[in-house]
Amino acid sequence: MSNLLKYDVIYILDPNSTTEEMTAVGTKVEQIVADAKGAVLKKDDWGKRRLAYMVQKHREGHYVFYHVSVSPETVAEITRNLRLLEKVIKFSIVKDTISHLKPLPRPVRTPRPPSEMGHRPGAPRTSAPRPAESAPSAPQPAPAPSAPAPETN
Repeated sequence: MSNLLKYDVIYILDPNSTTEEMTAVGTKVEQIVADAKGAVLKKDDWGKRRLAYMVQKHREGHYVFYHVSVSPETVAEITRNLRLLEKVIKFSIVKDTISHLKPLPRPVRTPRPPSEMGHRPGAPRTSAPRPAESAPSAPQPAPAPSAPAPETN
């Protein structure tokens, strides 16, 4: 199938679920993907974490993350099944729009020569005050022209 797109599937399970119930939900998601000739690219079990707010009277939840490549029709089937499973208290399926983009190259940083860095090489850097530059003083009034001195003969 050429119309396979990548999606991130995250669901939160009831914190009181047993290991068998957790694996049953994971198996169900993987089975739906396999039946639709998709692929599970990545699976992460994030474990039990505290929720930001109460969800169905729970303060914690067990997070599971899948990165899958499936058709858009399969997303609807995964959504329908996650809604029906009682142990899933919250889920989200998001289309992955940036995984195919190449990362931007980072600019190469060249070190500045020590003369531009403002300190002598090998000298410890201290926070000593810098010498004050001579601030321009207020303009001095021009000397008044003096009268010529009287000539004595």
